[in-house]
Amino acid sequence: MAPRSSTAMKADEPGSRRRERMRAILVEAALRLFARQGVDATTIDEIVSVAGVAKGTFYNYFTDRADIARAVAAFVRHSMNAAVEEINRGIDDPAERIARGVRLFMAGVVLDPVKAAMLARLYESGASLDAHGNAHLLSDIRDGIAKRRIDVPGELAALHLVVAIGTITIRHLLDTVPSGGSAADILRGEGYARQMAAVLLAGLGLGHGEIEEILARPFDASGIKLFG
Repeated sequence: MAPRSSTAMKADEPGSRRRERMRAILVEAALRLFARQGVDATTIDEIVSVAGVAKGTFYNYFTDRADIARAVAAFVRHSMNAAVEEINRGIDDPAERIARGVRLFMAGVVLDPVKAAMLARLYESGASLDAHGNAHLLSDIRDGIAKRRIDVPGELAALHLVVAIGTITIRHLLDTVPSGGSAADILRGEGYARQMAAVLLAGLGLGHGEIEEILARPFDASGIKLFG
């Protein structure tokens, strides 16, 4: 759905709420453009055109393209973390939590391909390889190491392994699901999603039996709101 134009806002809406919604419209417009063509290829003129606002309005909220790119990255990461927490509710095993999070990343291609593409671009840029952007994942990795549930040379290596697999699988599915790949399988974490989750868990040091036990448990992302 296209970002709402500022003209759609109610005249009697409180100022703080109008500002919040206008900022969200600009972020949504930038996100769609960044996902399609990348940050560097996107101009502020394009962002305001998609948002349906005057160029001066942009500068009431952001200083430049890099500023709004940071806002887009923060929105995507916050939304993704919230979705991972939702699908992992009641799951205590850190290895299973990590695997479910990666399968949810892949389900994002079905749930919201535009934002999934933005997520892939975000990781490909290196912007989300640090601990700040992956606090939830890093917490699970540290928990897994402490509990001897995962066996890795170091937490940074494990973080980069998860991010790399998550990114390449999103890219692959963005190319294949629209042209005939099984969306239903991806939402259930089956097929290719299950195979890649198995590869990931093996990379984290789990044995075949442990991997099969984790992946045999129910997984269904169809009811998850991936992005706010």
